[in-house]
Amino acid sequence: MGKKNKTSSSKKLKYDLALVVPLILVISIVPLIVYLKIVPVDDVMLLFTNGKENFDFFSYFKMQWLLIITLLGSIYYAVRAFLSENVLIRKTKSYYLMAAYLVFALLSTLFAEYKSVALTGFVDRYEGLFVLAAYIALTFLAFNTIDNERQLKSILVALGISSLLMTILGLTQFMDKDFFMTDFGKRLILPGRYEHIADELNFTFAGSRTVYGTLYNINYVGVYMSLVFAVNSTLAILLKSDKYKLFFILTSLASFLMLLGSRSRAGMFSIAVYALLALIFFRTQIRTRWKSFLGIIVALALVFFGVNTARDGYYTNILKAGLNSLTTVHEADFKDIVLEDNTATIQFKDYSLKIAAEESGFQFYDENNNLLKTTFADNVYKVADEPYNKHTFTLKTMEERYIILDSTIVTNRGGRNIRFVVDDDTKIKVLGYRGEFLDDIKAPSFGFEGREQMASNRGYIWSRSIPMLKDTILWGHGPDTYALHFPNNDFVGKFLGFSDINMVVDKPHNMYLQIAINTGLTSLVAFLGLVGAYIIDSFKLYLNRKEYLGFIDVAGLGILMAVIVYLFTGLTNDSIVSVAPVFWILLGSGMAVNYKLREENQK
Repeated sequence: MGKKNKTSSSKKLKYDLALVVPLILVISIVPLIVYLKIVPVDDVMLLFTNGKENFDFFSYFKMQWLLIITLLGSIYYAVRAFLSENVLIRKTKSYYLMAAYLVFALLSTLFAEYKSVALTGFVDRYEGLFVLAAYIALTFLAFNTIDNERQLKSILVALGISSLLMTILGLTQFMDKDFFMTDFGKRLILPGRYEHIADELNFTFAGSRTVYGTLYNINYVGVYMSLVFAVNSTLAILLKSDKYKLFFILTSLASFLMLLGSRSRAGMFSIAVYALLALIFFRTQIRTRWKSFLGIIVALALVFFGVNTARDGYYTNILKAGLNSLTTVHEADFKDIVLEDNTATIQFKDYSLKIAAEESGFQFYDENNNLLKTTFADNVYKVADEPYNKHTFTLKTMEERYIILDSTIVTNRGGRNIRFVVDDDTKIKVLGYRGEFLDDIKAPSFGFEGREQMASNRGYIWSRSIPMLKDTILWGHGPDTYALHFPNNDFVGKFLGFSDINMVVDKPHNMYLQIAINTGLTSLVAFLGLVGAYIIDSFKLYLNRKEYLGFIDVAGLGILMAVIVYLFTGLTNDSIVSVAPVFWILLGSGMAVNYKLREENQK
């Protein structure tokens, strides 16, 4: 058969299950991988770790197997596409957007200050250039290899089974019987030569009755389960007599339960987004399939109210708190810290407190430069007069040479600790994370004034991340290098945004800022163009559809909803190697379904 005939009729082409096996493995097995890898830490990342070695359980091997499977899958597809006559390369303008995303990711790597991190990724994350390339490769493979119901059903059933396994694990965590904390569980995730550390092994969320599954962080469980819920609930509702209908009902309820167990507010709010989409797309089906809709709604309500009651109204409280944080402006009485020669002036809304390093020791002055009466006992300075007496200052030394004033400053957002140090020139500076002396402790900000603590401190992080965009218009700082460029010495801002100003920021908690800063605004435009083109195409196909005739039709709509839900959760969460491959495979799968539906419509 010649090349011309190869592209003329898809009926003559052979799209077997073997073509999508790599997709099945990535979407079902990779998210479940948990195994210890001790990774040497580059000096530039020491601020973010507890030492020269990082004990990674949740990301390193996910990254490694993602790359291996994607590479092998790409080679197999290339052999089938180029050396045989039974697989075609589909045409789409979206390739230009995929290529643009990768080109700017590559440029960001070439011009990166931290090239090794840009290539392989940041500690505990591993979303370097190679992984970003794998994401695009998976999208390409899904678009070009999915051609029939058997393939698509195998992928979605594999995703459902994987989510059920994570649900079983999550239930042990929710009930405070964490499988990973059992002797058997520890043996499964520890190499034999490290079994001696089993008794010391503990994870951040272990013992908290919170579901972190195999995904490292409770927020990522919320993102993952919202994806699964969107696809499987659509299949559960719209499939007629398919033998898998009961399976998708089970997986949708299980994913909803785990979403609650994760305590992820973004995940819970994503259910509202899904409900809105369901009203839009299901509007013609509600009347004829009202029993399915009512059954799902009742089942979800029972799960929610049952879990919420068992946790004494916890979930309704955190949802209310989340909504309140979005609308409440909380003005801080703290305003600034100004370092000038031998003085540090702490400015509040109604007064200022000036600290001066003088020959006789530290002296304290009010906003009018009047000397304040102080006492000094047990190396602690205490100002006598109000409102200055709220603050305490402890005298310490560093290397028996430098004088440190360990200061506890009380604001209307709670106490904050900051360490002032006097250098060889008797100038007051701030002691940084690495022991360096800092005279610049304030970063540019944009917006969110009074909302720094919004959405679990995201307001502060976003306000300091947005100004970073001016340096990443064409290309970014490098894939996964955000943490190394964030102004973590912004102690003034952290007075407003964090309870502990020594807390370091290693991610933007926003997928769009993450892309724009790491690989550039241009790559973000390419990404938005890619998902935007898919969503627009899908709306044209599904918005006015009065009937869904088979599995592919229903799955296509479910995948569209999952993509939109993921993009919504991306407003407050980052891309992570534990979850992102699922999204990219679903995106490519949705593109393939749309291609097939348009092909059938044309025929």
